[in-house]
Amino acid sequence: MCLTINSLDDYVKKITELDANCKRNPIKNEILLFRGQENKNFDILPSIARNRKFSVDISILDEERNLIELAKHTRPDIFKKDMEPIELLALLQHYGIPTRLLDVTENALVALYFACKSHSATDAEIIIFKCNDKDIANYPIINAIADSYRFSVGTCHSLSLFFDDVIDQPYFLEQHRSVKNFSKERKESWICECCKDPIFIHAPIYTQRQLAQQGRYILFPNKIEKSEYDVYFSKIIDPIEKNDSIILERIIIPQDLKNDLIRQLTLFGISEATLFSDSIDTTCKNIKKTCLAKVTEENY
Repeated sequence: MCLTINSLDDYVKKITELDANCKRNPIKNEILLFRGQENKNFDILPSIARNRKFSVDISILDEERNLIELAKHTRPDIFKKDMEPIELLALLQHYGIPTRLLDVTENALVALYFACKSHSATDAEIIIFKCNDKDIANYPIINAIADSYRFSVGTCHSLSLFFDDVIDQPYFLEQHRSVKNFSKERKESWICECCKDPIFIHAPIYTQRQLAQQGRYILFPNKIEKSEYDVYFSKIIDPIEKNDSIILERIIIPQDLKNDLIRQLTLFGISEATLFSDSIDTTCKNIKKTCLAKVTEENY
């Protein structure tokens, strides 16, 4: 579904209506998660997978390895060797390194801010996902997918070999005994099952910014392909299609509405200053902007 709004009031009413239809009982606790994109034509893809073609020379797995290892080498005090894979990816994402994570938020107004903040001459979009918050994801396989780059071999990676690699990692210790004797076919089908739907995850919160933005993530595995003899991770990541059943609604924000929405969101405590309060540069920029605006008004 797709809806165009004409005001902040339209947006709030629609979100409230969607939330009221969520099921909440002892088995199911449906919640809404939001993704704001400055251009309605953007794909739903993590940063590591954007602007790519099938003929690229370097695979996502190889590029991911280069980015992560260089970050760990350059700032070992921040990107520590003993971090679990999903923990490391979330921190890399926070500091702007392209990863296989896509940011979403629990806060509809935060998503609206990120859709409008660039003031770009394009209609923006809010993508609304619905998930069951009581579905506890298989945490070891989440870490395994986040750890994919360490086990890449050439341009593709057999799922059965991937399985054998990751179950020996510390994060699989709890489940090692129950899965170690899977057959090749069972290994492949199990990973395919784990990767068939968007994977919504939590990650540790280290900064005020992460807390203020009420962030969650979608974790993207590489595309799974089949040959005559094998099932494997290919070197690309597929986008989530905008007609996917996990998407409850898409809301379009006309480009000429963006400035007004940013101004109105400030009244509700949603602004660059509040969402990036742990950035000294951002704080000082907003102090300067506020003071210069007041001086200009007084001179006028």
